[in-house]
Amino acid sequence: MKKIVFGPVLVLFALLLGYAAFIEPFWIRTNEVTIHDDALFRSWQGLRIMHLSDLHSQGIGRRERHILALVKELRPDLILMSGDYTQWRKNPAGALSFLQKLSAPLGVYGVLGDADDAANRQKCQYCHPGQQYDKRNRQPFLLQDEVVRLRWHGHEIKLAGLTPDEDGVEFAQKLLGPGADRSEPTLVLSHFGKMWSALPWSLPGLWLVGDTHGGQIRLPVWFWKIIKYKPDPEHLAGLFSNGRGGFMYVNRGIGTTRGFPFRLGVRPEVVMIQFRPGSHGQ
Repeated sequence: MKKIVFGPVLVLFALLLGYAAFIEPFWIRTNEVTIHDDALFRSWQGLRIMHLSDLHSQGIGRRERHILALVKELRPDLILMSGDYTQWRKNPAGALSFLQKLSAPLGVYGVLGDADDAANRQKCQYCHPGQQYDKRNRQPFLLQDEVVRLRWHGHEIKLAGLTPDEDGVEFAQKLLGPGADRSEPTLVLSHFGKMWSALPWSLPGLWLVGDTHGGQIRLPVWFWKIIKYKPDPEHLAGLFSNGRGGFMYVNRGIGTTRGFPFRLGVRPEVVMIQFRPGSHGQ
């Protein structure tokens, strides 16, 4: 009977573990996404959006310097962020030191994620400088169940931001449910994407979400369905269309969770989004 040689297997496992811990989490890819839709193109023609999510940052380090270099190189018109800027229940000061260095002509907007929300009173630093509640940070500007309008080449960009709680669900239902204004597209920022497929909305628009990290480890959808760790395994990463004028992009994120600092087959991404006429898939 042949002996099982464990040495080479252990070496391969150690190499794979090292790659997943020290190489891929810092190997940020720029993902160029083109959405083909006539309604979105008419309102947002020429607009280049940079989408960031799930930074899980503690300050300006290797990943953050890379992102700042990409902003300078790619020159987005608008930077949008889908939450989880720091680790769970951590002081946001370190993450804010990085976020405040981001800039774009139309501004930098975001929403809170559940990791940010868990910081309790400390999360107020994201919106209020020095927790002075009569003032509000403008860089970045974090939306909490509200809408802002940005001017873009004779058009208005309607940008909505949802909080990661039941109030965010209620706000989304009012904003996009029956009776919603269907005369203009809506850009929606949310940490979670499950609402996108649950709402019966048919107006043109784009949701930008995060939370999933793309799983951090590339595994088949059936695996995520079995373990029930991800709330919406059908929409783990990438671009989706509901066939009624609505799109959603689920960002794979930049950082990793503190308890699982690995990525394997799911590189961190900075997403650049632009719009073209036609239908999705052209």
